Amino acid sequence: MPDIVRQPGARLTGQVDARLAKRFYPGPLANLRRSYNAFHAFDKTHAVALADAGLIPPEAARAILAGLREMEAQGIEAVRDRMGGGRHSGEAFLTEKLGANVAGWINLGRSSGDLDAVAWRYNLRHRLPAVLAEVNRLRAGLLAVAARHAQTLLPAYSIGQQAQTTTLAHTLLSWEAPFARDVSRALQIYTEAGGSPAGAAIMTGSTFPISRRRTADLLGFEGVQTNTRDAVVNLDTLLHAHGVIAVGISNAVSMASDLYLWSMSEFRFIELADAYCSTSSIMPQKKNAWAPAWIRGQGSLAIGRLAGVFTLMKMESDGLEDTLLGPWQLYDALDEFEDMVALLAGMVTTMTVATERLAEAARRGWTQATDLAAMLTREAGISWRDAHQVVAHLVREAVDAGHGQEDVTAADIDRVATKVLGRALGVTADAIRSAVDPRQSVENRRVIDGSPAPADVDAQIRGALAALAGDAARIEALVARQREAAARLEAAVDAVLADSNARDSH
Repeated sequence: MPDIVRQPGARLTGQVDARLAKRFYPGPLANLRRSYNAFHAFDKTHAVALADAGLIPPEAARAILAGLREMEAQGIEAVRDRMGGGRHSGEAFLTEKLGANVAGWINLGRSSGDLDAVAWRYNLRHRLPAVLAEVNRLRAGLLAVAARHAQTLLPAYSIGQQAQTTTLAHTLLSWEAPFARDVSRALQIYTEAGGSPAGAAIMTGSTFPISRRRTADLLGFEGVQTNTRDAVVNLDTLLHAHGVIAVGISNAVSMASDLYLWSMSEFRFIELADAYCSTSSIMPQKKNAWAPAWIRGQGSLAIGRLAGVFTLMKMESDGLEDTLLGPWQLYDALDEFEDMVALLAGMVTTMTVATERLAEAARRGWTQATDLAAMLTREAGISWRDAHQVVAHLVREAVDAGHGQEDVTAADIDRVATKVLGRALGVTADAIRSAVDPRQSVENRRVIDGSPAPADVDAQIRGALAALAGDAARIEALVARQREAAARLEAAVDAVLADSNARDSH
């Protein structure tokens, strides 16, 4: 079907170049399909609003809405694909079915500008709940696994070196917290995109008195984006959405990187389930962690996309490319983020944890050096810096001699303290044993809120579960309101069509 807007012989005399059509106008069908439901909802909503205001002949409104219902029966995607997939593919179908003298009413007081502006906001708001449901599934998985591993010791790392003793549960909670913030940020974006641009046309509205509040309500928006130019050309909310999703992807990359490292042969802290791994075509012993590898790689590309989008938006405020390419990039980012968190949820809930190996790793390193220094401060009454220097010298000498933290004696400490401070400290063997015990180290941190102490971890899990339940309820409420708006739209269409039946009966 020829382009309804760009009809040869009017302002232009030829068809659009095939490469331009494929890439940008109207664009790839794979990208356009993401907006079909938004285009379709706006077509129906606009027709209802025109009928409500008496701006088009009643018989045209009824024919248009009946035609759009017929499109649904035939399949929206199939029909709009056949019509070229652009914003005006609905009008193209109606023109084929009803003729231009009837179908041509549908765009009264409307522009490609507010079609695009409605589409990306509508799509974002309808896409976010499903993505956030996957994020919440990951959060629930992390919390469930954490509840089973409050006692599982783990060496924490800093700058690639063993640092202090923690627990697996505490680490999993530190992964869950950023995803909880991702959900909060995304819900804020949902609200921020809640002003309807419908009726703004290309930026100044129109001379036809179409109720923007009516269209906003039927499309499921909370209100109207007040300034009609702002509604169409300002894309800061789109950029904000890109940023929020990029932060989420960065969090996914961070977690995937840790899982990738922990599954390496030299670590073997965990073993990933076969569903998230592959093998080698030449080395039969290999079990390659493909899922975290994909997240790390694709995440780097996705975060790089954010820089591209910022550059795209750095142009005059009435451009074309940002209004089309910016949303298309966002849809890809949402898809990737959803897949990443779904894979992470699967990995963390099915992984096998090498608990004994983790405990041994915590024991054989020097993860208790800080606790040794703290013990010297308490038992010998020396300053923290003096205690720090004594232990630093002690560790260097012990490492050179091939000794570990469990080999430290009171004589070792007195020898090093005499060299560093000029006097022995006289601490007991029992104090040393307690200081180098990883499990005791974790328990001792119960005095600090948010620590890896099991009792504190339990409290953190309870708090996180409560927050998760609240977020899930908010998301369910958003979906319910979307369903209610869709029902209001269908009832409004029914009312217009029922008016036709009433007239026919008379």
